[in-house]
Amino acid sequence: MNIRISRLLICFLLQIVCCNVRAQSDTMRRQLDEFSVTANKGSKTVQALTSLQVATQDELQKMPVIQVSDVLKHFSGITVRDYGGVGGMKTVSVRGFGSQHTLVAYDGIAVSDCQSGQVDLSKFSMQNVESIEMTIGSPDDIFLPARLFSAAGLLKINTLRPSFSDKKPVNVKFSLLGGSFGLFNPTLLLENRIYKSRNGTPLLITSSLNVDYLQCDGRYPFVLRYGGASDSTSNEHRSNTDVRTLSVEENLFFHFNDHSELDFKFGYYRSERGLPGAVIFYNTKARQRLHDENIFAQTHYHNIFSHKFAYQVNAKFTYNYQRYLDPDYLNADHKLDNRYIQREAYLSNTFRYTPVRLLSLSLSNDLIFGNLYENIQDFSMPSRFTSLTSLYLFLDSKYVDVSAGVLHTYAHNATKTGESADDYNRFSPSLSIAIKPISGEAFYIRAFYKDIFRLPTFNDLYYRLVGNLNLKPEKTMQLDFGLSYASSFSKRIIIEIVTDGYYNTVKDKIVAIPSKNLFVWTMLNLGEVEMAGANASLNFLYKIIPQLTVSLSGNYTYQYAIDVTNSDSKTYRHQIPYLPLHSGSAITSISTPWFDISYTLLVSGRRYALQQNIPANELAGYTDHSLILSKNFMVKKSVELGLRFELLNLADKNYEIVKNYPMQGRSFRIAGHIKW
Repeated sequence: MNIRISRLLICFLLQIVCCNVRAQSDTMRRQLDEFSVTANKGSKTVQALTSLQVATQDELQKMPVIQVSDVLKHFSGITVRDYGGVGGMKTVSVRGFGSQHTLVAYDGIAVSDCQSGQVDLSKFSMQNVESIEMTIGSPDDIFLPARLFSAAGLLKINTLRPSFSDKKPVNVKFSLLGGSFGLFNPTLLLENRIYKSRNGTPLLITSSLNVDYLQCDGRYPFVLRYGGASDSTSNEHRSNTDVRTLSVEENLFFHFNDHSELDFKFGYYRSERGLPGAVIFYNTKARQRLHDENIFAQTHYHNIFSHKFAYQVNAKFTYNYQRYLDPDYLNADHKLDNRYIQREAYLSNTFRYTPVRLLSLSLSNDLIFGNLYENIQDFSMPSRFTSLTSLYLFLDSKYVDVSAGVLHTYAHNATKTGESADDYNRFSPSLSIAIKPISGEAFYIRAFYKDIFRLPTFNDLYYRLVGNLNLKPEKTMQLDFGLSYASSFSKRIIIEIVTDGYYNTVKDKIVAIPSKNLFVWTMLNLGEVEMAGANASLNFLYKIIPQLTVSLSGNYTYQYAIDVTNSDSKTYRHQIPYLPLHSGSAITSISTPWFDISYTLLVSGRRYALQQNIPANELAGYTDHSLILSKNFMVKKSVELGLRFELLNLADKNYEIVKNYPMQGRSFRIAGHIKW
C-alpha cells in the first residue's frame, strides 16, 4: 500500500513541476469532426441513424447528479438498478436487456469485467465528465474499434480535455461537495500546457490531473413496516452503507497537427465500502464488506493521412483486485473471504478508407486477453482470448444515410486446471438507415436492425457448484423504427422531438435454476424473452430575452418485456423482473442573470421483483422530485466561483428500486468550486 501511495505522490509532484514549464502562449484549437466528443444535442440525437441520447456538460449542470448512474435515470429506455446510497452498486440495462448487454466505454476504450460482465457505474465520478452518450444499436461513427460494436447498447463516458487562453498556460479547479449522511467529496483538477512549439510547427503538449476523494456514512433513515402498510412501523437507519473512494487520473496529450494526436491516460481507483443488506424478516443489519482496487493505462493515437485514408490504434492494460468479506457466512470458518484478481490486455487497430465523398469504409481488429484468479481451492483460473473484427460502410447522401456492417467474434477459452468451455465463432450483421424526405428540414425517418450476442461470463461458466461449461451465448435481435424532428422559430425557440418503437428478442437466455437443492443452483440456456416498446423525448428551449432562458425536457418509456420460454410455466408471458411498463422523467430549468434553478422529476410504474407477476412480488411505483439552485460568477475576470444547492427527494419517500433495499428520503447537497 505504501508503494502505491508513493507512486501517486510522485505522479502529483511531476504534474506540479510541469506547471513551471512555460512556452509561447497560444489558444489550443480542436475541430476534428471525426473525433469530436461533444456536439449540439440536436445535431446528434436528431440526425442519428440509431437511438442516441446525449447529456452535455451544460445539461449535466441541470441534474442532481453525483454519479453516472444518476444521469442515466433521465434517459428513456434505460433501467438503472440502484441498491441505495452513494456506495450502493448501480448497474444499467437497455430496453429490457440484462446489464451484461451494455458496453461501457471510457474515452473511447471499453471498460470490462470478465468475471460478472457487469460494470458498476458507482465507480465513475461526475467531476471530470464532459458528456455522456447512450447508443442503442450500432454507433453512427464507423471509425471506431470493433469492440464498440459488440453489444446491444453502448454507454460512452467522455472526460474533459484541457483548453487554455492565450496568456494562461495553467488551469486549476478545486471543488468541494458536502451533504446529508456524512457526504464529503473534494476534487482537484489541474491542467497544464507543457510545451508549445516556437518554430512554427503546431506541436502542442498538454496534461491534466484529476484527484477525487469521496466518503459517506450513508446512515439514512427509513420506515420499516411490519407485515404491510396497515400494520405497525418503526423508524430505522440503514447500516453498513459507508463508503470511501479515491480516484486519481493523469492524462497526457500530444497534438501534432490538426490531423494527428496521441493521448495517454493513467488511472488508479480504490474503494472500501459496506454492502447494505436486504431488509428481510425485519433484519436491518449487515456486515459484508467490499474492497476494490483498479489500475489501468490506456493510449490512443490517430492520424488522418488524407481525405481518403485514416488510421487509429488503441491499447489498454487493466488490473482489478476485489475482496469480498462476509463475517457471518455459515461455514466451518464462520466467515467468507473471497479475493479476485482480473487482468486484461487490449489492442485495437482501425483503418478508414473514403474512396469518394459519399462513401466510407472501415476495417477494425481488436485483440483481447483476460484472465481471472480466485483464492478458492481447486479454482480453474480461466482465461479467454478474443478476436473481434468489424467491417462497416457508411453512405452519406443528401436524402439517405446508410450504415451497414458485420462483426466477427472468435473466443478461445482455457483454464489452468480442469476442463474449459468451448470456443466461440460467430458473425453478427447490422444495418441502419435514415431518410431525410424534406430538403432543408431537420426531419428524419430511421430504422435499424442488429444481430448481436453476449458471451457467458466466467461466473456463468466456472462458478463453483453453479457454473456450466456447456453454455451457449445469449443471442439478441434488435429492430427499431423512429422519427426525429428539430426546428427553431424566430431564433428564440428551439424544439426537438424524437420517438422510437422497437421489438427485441433474446434467445438462449442464461438463467439460474435449482439443481440438487435450493442451495445448489446451475446455469442453463433455458430463457427466451420478447421485448416491445416505445420511447419518446421532447426538448424545448425558449430564450425570452438574452439574459433569461427557459428549457424543458422530458422522456417517456413504454417497455413490454415478457418471458416466452415455456408455455406451461407459471411465468409464461409475465413481465420480466424490475422492468416497469411505464416510466419517464422531466427537467425544467430557468437561467437568469442572478441564478439558475432546475426542477427534476423521475417517475416509475409498478414492477415485479421476481419472474411471477403476483401481488406478493409487486413493487409499487414511485416519483422522485428534486430542486437545484446554482450560480457561477467571475472575480477579477480570471477567477470563477460557483455555488450549488440541491434538495433531493422532496417528498421524502423511501421507495424501492430493488426489493428490500429502501432508497434514501429527503436530503441535501451543497457544492462550491473555484477555478483560476
